[in-house]
Amino acid sequence: MEKNCLLIGVNAKYIHTNLAVRYLKAYCKNQYQSIELKEFSINDHLDHILREIYNVQTQIYAFSCYIWNIDIVLKLCSSLKKLSPQAIIILGGPEVSFDAEELLSAQSFIDFIIRGEGEETLTELLQVLNSEVQNPASVQGITYRVHGSICSSSDRPLLQNLDMIPFPYEDLELLNNKIIYYETSRGCPFNCQYCLSSTLHGVRYFSMERIKQEIKLFVDKGVKQVKLVDRTFNCNKQHSLEIIKYIMSLESKTNFHFEIGADLMDEEMIALLSKAPKDMFQFEIGVQSTNQTALNEVSRAMNLDKLKKNVTALQQAHNSHMHLDLIAGLPYEDFKSFARSFDEVHQLLPDMLQLGFLKLLKGSGIRNRAKEYEIEYNSFNPYEVLKTKWISYEELIILKEVEHILELYYNSGRFISSLRYIFKNHYSSFFQFYMDFADYWRENALFAASQSTKELYNILFGFANSKEFLCLGLNELIKLDWLLYYNNGNMPGSLKRYDHSKVKNKLQNYIRSNETMAAKLLPHDEIDSKSLSKSIYYEVFYTDVLKNPEHQQEYVVFFGKTAQSEVNTISIKLSEII
Repeated sequence: MEKNCLLIGVNAKYIHTNLAVRYLKAYCKNQYQSIELKEFSINDHLDHILREIYNVQTQIYAFSCYIWNIDIVLKLCSSLKKLSPQAIIILGGPEVSFDAEELLSAQSFIDFIIRGEGEETLTELLQVLNSEVQNPASVQGITYRVHGSICSSSDRPLLQNLDMIPFPYEDLELLNNKIIYYETSRGCPFNCQYCLSSTLHGVRYFSMERIKQEIKLFVDKGVKQVKLVDRTFNCNKQHSLEIIKYIMSLESKTNFHFEIGADLMDEEMIALLSKAPKDMFQFEIGVQSTNQTALNEVSRAMNLDKLKKNVTALQQAHNSHMHLDLIAGLPYEDFKSFARSFDEVHQLLPDMLQLGFLKLLKGSGIRNRAKEYEIEYNSFNPYEVLKTKWISYEELIILKEVEHILELYYNSGRFISSLRYIFKNHYSSFFQFYMDFADYWRENALFAASQSTKELYNILFGFANSKEFLCLGLNELIKLDWLLYYNNGNMPGSLKRYDHSKVKNKLQNYIRSNETMAAKLLPHDEIDSKSLSKSIYYEVFYTDVLKNPEHQQEYVVFFGKTAQSEVNTISIKLSEII
C-alpha cells in the first residue's frame, strides 16, 4: 500500500497560487496516485496550518520553501515531527537547495531535501520510500540522512522536454479571484549576479501548441490575471511575439503580466503592443540602476538609452500598466548615484516604481562575493543588505523612508494629480521631493504609526503648507484626487470646500434631467433616472481643476463610477448650470 504524500504550499498572500506544488502533483500522479496538496498563506495562524495538515494523517509531508515562508515551514516541520515521529518530512525549493547539508545538520526533523527542479526527483524519491529496499542514493538531486550521517547524491540534469510536465491547474473553478502563476519557459539567458537564475544556464521552452491550448483555457475560464514567471519573457523574440499575437486574437478580458527586458524590444513588438486592448497586458521591467559601472559589476546587460526609448513608446499607447524596478545597495552605487538612478527612472512616470533593496540570496554570485564588496546583510531571510562599501546603513534607512512614502503616495495611484502638480512646479528632482517629504514625516513622528488613507491627504496638505507652496490650485487637486477614489463628502478636514447647500437641488436636478451627460459618464451601464444621483456624484471646485487648476473660476465636476470601478469625469462652469 502506497504511503500518502501531502504537498504543502505556504504562499506570500492569499490571492497567490503555488505553481511548484501543482507541478509536483501533476507530474507525480502519472506514477504515484496517493498525493494531494494544500495551500495556505503566511498570514494564516500557525496553529491553523498545523491542525489542517496534521488532520490529513499522511505519512509524507513535502514543503515548497522560499525566503518568505521558510520560517513558518521550519516551525511547522518541528511540530509535525513531535506529533508524528514516524512521518517523513521533505523540503524543496530555492531556499533550501543551496545549503542542504547545513540545514539538515541544524534541523533534525528534516529527512530529505530536494535540490533544484523537483518533478523527476520527487517522483523517484516517493518510489524509493515505498519500496521494500530503500536506497535513496539512487535518486539524483537529494540530500538525506543515513545512520546519522548526511549524504548528497549527484545533481540531477535539468529536464529538457518541459512538455513531459502535465498542465498543473486541475481546479481553475476553485481559484476565482486569485492570481494564476504560469510559465512558458524556464531559465534565463542573462547572468545577473543577484538572481538565482544565474545559477542555471540556457532557456528551455514549453511547446507553442501546448502554450496556446493552456492560454485559451485560462481565457475561456474567465481567469482575471495570469502572471507569467518567465524570467525574461521576451528574450526570444519569435516566441514572445507569437504568444502576444495569440492572446490578442482571443479578445481576452484576462490580464497577462510579463517580466520583460524593455531594451530587447524592437519596433515590430512595440507596434503590435500599441494595438492591444486596454489592460490586456501588464509589464514589469527591471531597470535596477542607471549606473553602468554597477550594472556591469553584477553582469546586468542593458542598453539604458534603448530601454528609456521603448518604455516611452509603450506608454504613448496608454493601454498597458507598467512597473519599473530599482534595487538599492548594488556594488558601486552610492547614495548620490542611487538618487540619479531614481530620478532617471521616475522621469519615465511608470504606473508603479518599485524600490527594492538588495537581497543576498543563497546560491547567488553576489552573496559569494559579499566580503569583497564589504556587504553586511541580515543573516535571516530575506537576507537584505545592511550596508556596503559604497552606502551606509544610515543612508539605506533614509531610502527605506523614501520607499515607504513612494508606496503610499505614488504607487497607490491615489495622488496622481497633486503629485504631478508638485513635481512640475516645485521640484527639479523627484528624489529630492521624497527626501523632503520623508523629513516632514520624521519631524512629525508620522513613521511611528500607520496612517489611514484619509489622513494621508491631510499629511500631503500639511507638507505643502510647511514648504510654503500650498495654493488654491493644489488644494483643488488634492480634492480631485480624493474624489476620484471616494464618492462621498467625508473629505479630509484640512481641505477648503465650496458650500454646496445653496446649489445642491439645482445640481441634482441637472443630473436627473441630463441624459447625454449620464451616457458619457456611465457609457456601458444601464441605470434608471432614480438611481442616477447614486451613480453620479459631483463637487464644485474653485478652479478649472481638470484643465487649468491655476485658473480661478467655479466649475462643477461630475463623476461617474462605472460597474467596472472606472471613474469618468465631466467639467462644466457652475454659472452655466445655475
